[in-house]
Amino acid sequence: MANRNFYPMGGSLSREVKELFGKVTIGASGAISSQDCLGFTVAKTSGETGRYTVTLADKYYAFRTCLVTVIGVTDAALTVLYAGVRNEAVATTKTFDVQFVGAIGTDTNPASGNVLCFAIQLQNAADV
Repeated sequence: MANRNFYPMGGSLSREVKELFGKVTIGASGAISSQDCLGFTVAKTSGETGRYTVTLADKYYAFRTCLVTVIGVTDAALTVLYAGVRNEAVATTKTFDVQFVGAIGTDTNPASGNVLCFAIQLQNAADV
């Protein structure tokens, strides 16, 4: 499990809950133009529309949630309706995928210029 020193967070009934945050800026065709993430990286998943692989710096006991907020370009329509998680394997390969879906229910790349704000919650140890 992760051996980093974490700042204390608010209370939780689950033991050792950790939060990671980051921002990713999208370029042309859904490519990543820049990212500022602490404890993880994000890469466009090859051959998949609207899918991004999140790779954690450490293994964790369990995945809790990943929330992604899309900040759109001023006055441009947002192409993404929601984001879901696929292929979660934080205890083994330290990865999971985030899949973006558009208004008609199909996999969709976020538009160029969009900023993706990640908030990831993970559990570092089993509950006793």
